This record gives sequence, C-alpha cells and structure tokens, in this order.
Amino acid sequence: MLTANHISVSFPGVKALDDVSVEFKPNRVHAVLGANGSGKSTLVKFLTGVYQPDRDCGSEINIDGTVLGRIENPSVAYDLGIRVVHQETPLIDTFTIAECVALFKGYPKNRFGNIDWKHVYDYVTELFEVFNIGISPKTLTTNLKASERNMIAMAIAIGKGEELKRTKALILDEADASIPEAEAEFFLEHVRKIADMGIPVITVTHRLKEIKKICDDVTILNGGKVVFSGLSEEATEEVVIANMLKKHDDTADELKAADEELDLVDIWKMLDRKPHEDVVKTVLEFKDVQAKNIDGLSFTVKNNEIIGFVGLGDSGVGELPSLLGGMMQRKSGDFVVNGHEMPMSTSPRTLYKQGLNMLPCDRIRNGGIMSCSLRDNMLMPNEIKFWHNRKLAKKVMKTCINVFDVNPGHDMNMKFGKFSGGNQQKAILAKWLSLSPSVFVLDDPTYGVDPASRITVFEAIKSASENHVGVVIFSTEPEQLALICTRVIVLQHGKIAAELTHEDGSLTRESVARWCYA
Repeated sequence: MLTANHISVSFPGVKALDDVSVEFKPNRVHAVLGANGSGKSTLVKFLTGVYQPDRDCGSEINIDGTVLGRIENPSVAYDLGIRVVHQETPLIDTFTIAECVALFKGYPKNRFGNIDWKHVYDYVTELFEVFNIGISPKTLTTNLKASERNMIAMAIAIGKGEELKRTKALILDEADASIPEAEAEFFLEHVRKIADMGIPVITVTHRLKEIKKICDDVTILNGGKVVFSGLSEEATEEVVIANMLKKHDDTADELKAADEELDLVDIWKMLDRKPHEDVVKTVLEFKDVQAKNIDGLSFTVKNNEIIGFVGLGDSGVGELPSLLGGMMQRKSGDFVVNGHEMPMSTSPRTLYKQGLNMLPCDRIRNGGIMSCSLRDNMLMPNEIKFWHNRKLAKKVMKTCINVFDVNPGHDMNMKFGKFSGGNQQKAILAKWLSLSPSVFVLDDPTYGVDPASRITVFEAIKSASENHVGVVIFSTEPEQLALICTRVIVLQHGKIAAELTHEDGSLTRESVARWCYA
C-alpha cells in the first residue's frame, strides 16, 4: 500500500500540485491521467524523491506502514521500495540484454577478479522466468521490439527474490508511449501480472483504451488538483475528457490575454530583414513522405496558417517534428520549403537557410546553451551583424526583452541555465522569430512553462501567423490547439485520419482531446 496525503509542490509562478491525496493499493493497476501541466510528472517526481513538498503543507507518505513527511532523494525512494520505469527505457542498443542487466545491477566477480558472466546469464534467465519473458539474455537490445524493451526495463527495476519482496510500488511514467498499438496488449498483460504479484502499479498514460483493459482505479489531475478519483468502470471516455480539459473560463482568459499583437516587424527591420509580403502562398509541402512511422504523408502549409498535429504514440506524430526539423531523414517523398525541394539528407542548417526554423521540445538539450548568457542565446544567430555594432546589439536585445516579456533580472550575463523555464522559452522564441522565418515549427512550446509565459508564447504564435509566417505546432494540450490553430491534422498509423477546422465546426477542445487521448 502506498498513500500520499496533502501533497503540495510549488515553483515560481505556479502551483504544480495543490493538496493532492491519492491511494495506490496492492494487486491493482492505478492510472494517473491529465493533460500536460496537470501535475502528473510532478507527482511522479515527488514519489521518487526528485521534488520536495512545500513547507508546512502537511504532506504525508505511507509506504506499507512506513510514514514520512517527504522522500529526501531518489536513493531513499529506491531503498523504500519505489521503482520507476520512464518512457525512455535505460537500455543500450550496442549491449546484449545480459550486459544491460549487469550494468544496472552490478558486475559480479569470480575468485580471479574477473566478471562472472555465467552468474550474470543465470541471473537474467531466472529473472525472465519470474516475469515470463521468453527472450535470450544474449540478444542485442537493438533487435528488441518496443514492448520487449519495456518489459525488460520493468524486470530490471523490480528484480527477483529479495529484490522483488522489497518492491512496494512500480511507477510506469508513460512507459507505453513508444509502444505501437499492435504490441500494446502483449505489454499490458505483463503489467497486469506484476500487479497480481501484490505490487501496486501506477501507470501515467495518455492511452484511454489501456484503462479499460488493465486498470482498476483512475485518478485525474487538472491544474495540480485531483478532479476525479474512482474505479475504472466509472471513468468513461466522456468523464475522462471532461475532467482533463481546463475550464472554459480559463481558456477564454488565455485567449483574451493573447489578443495583443507582438511587434515582430520592428525587430525584423532592425536586423535588415524584410517583412513578408502580404500575399497568401504555400510555404511548406509534404508529398507522399515515408519515414520510420510516417506512411505516405501529404499536407501543405500556407503563410497565414497555424497548423496543429495530434495523434497517439504510434501515429507518427512523435517523428514528424524531427522530420520537419531535419533531425530525421525520410525514406522517400518530397519535402518542399518556399518552393525549394529539400534533399533526402536534409539538415537543420539547410532548412534554416531556406527559412524554416524550429523551436524544439527539449529546450535544455536542444533549445539553448545553458552555460552561455541570456544575451548570447538571444542574439547568437545574428551575431555577425553585431560584430562591430554593440549599439545595435543593445537595441535589439532591449526590444526583444520588451516584445517577448523576458525578465533578465539584475544580471544580463547570468548563465542561461539559471533562468526560469518560462524566461528560457521566451528568449528562445525571440531568437528564432527575430530571423523572420517563412516557416516556424514549434514542438510542445508551452511544456513546463508557467501560465504567464504561456500567454506570451500564444501571442508570439499568433503574431507570427498574422505577419505571414506559416506556423506548425505540436502539442498534447487540446486547449492550445483549439485556441490558436487554423486547422488540426490528426495522424493514425502514419497517415492523416482526420482534419479538424473551425469552418465546419469540427475543431473544438473536445474533438481534439478525443484524438489526443482516446
């Protein structure tokens, strides 16, 4: 039994968890649902000791009778029996399964001080017997299916014998996100077997079908609060979607706040970049594109449109940002930007030269340089213009800060990594939009961003479109897409399954949510 009571976790400008209480019972699979920003990830990080609760919130955690006010760090969480499997499984493709297990469990030594590989193989064989995994320990992990990788990650996390007895809860943090629909049932059967061992299984998921197949209990978070907690049979699709969506009033407030247009044109003129012509034209085109999970995809984007893309984990929507950004190569088909056909080995640099810029999802790894200053991050692509013109650099910097509402604090030279997530995101937006792109691709642009900064992001997206930039946005938040998109394209199995528009009334918060989560 694992219970958490009165849990509140706050960050500057936002309360990620607000007096959350939830109970996870043995022999049961408990789904935790919610849109991005609802508090799911924060709850997982609290339970695993990554985040600490607010002072004086009265938090209490009970793990099989061990009562604590907080879990100090991940090592303490592990010692208490809390195991977690994340979306990206910790397996190294160039290793065999046995080598991966040895890496995480430790390398046993024989009496000569060498690695006892027989002991490793025996351990893995016995471990797989416990979890009914019929795969050879000598198999290279690169040859495993997504479902097999996740099953092995669960087995490694839980262990066997005494390790298994010490396991008090298993958290699956969107571990099914990368598993194709065809393999999902096989994986879910193993999840159910783990619960049947007497272990509470907590699954954070976007897949509503999973609830009906294996889940016993459901908790839904919205805005850091528990808005539903009950049996899975009570959590119908209508109930889940209604509780996951924000209140209409909140969405309306964001829309009103985003009405004020950003003055991008002033920044463009400072940098000698001409505003786009007031002529509607196609700036991006995909024709019969084939890639990893993309199957003959075709679509166009005009320079006055904001196009959203949604779909489940195996729909191809996860690969499309990488294709558009030049980080993944297509197998066949045409990719045209501003009338120029891109080569098969398209790179981010090639796309940048043709006017396509991208705001990546992971701003820490791919969006900014954390060890550089705010100034360096915002002005880097235009640095050649400022080589002998500090006055212009200062003027552009000041304008970007005002237009994008970046708060530099008292130290302009402070390392970028020390700024809040919202300020980092606004600075990265300023960097790429200052280049006056023809096409701007945004991958989950408000992920981990505070509410005030979200408004600025919405303003930027709308302003770019109004100034004839073709915008493509990926988001797992239905409110965002229904709020700002001209149309939303739904992907299933790498193909277009539906196109939602305001003109025919199909583009609503509820319709987008069904395609995002159902």
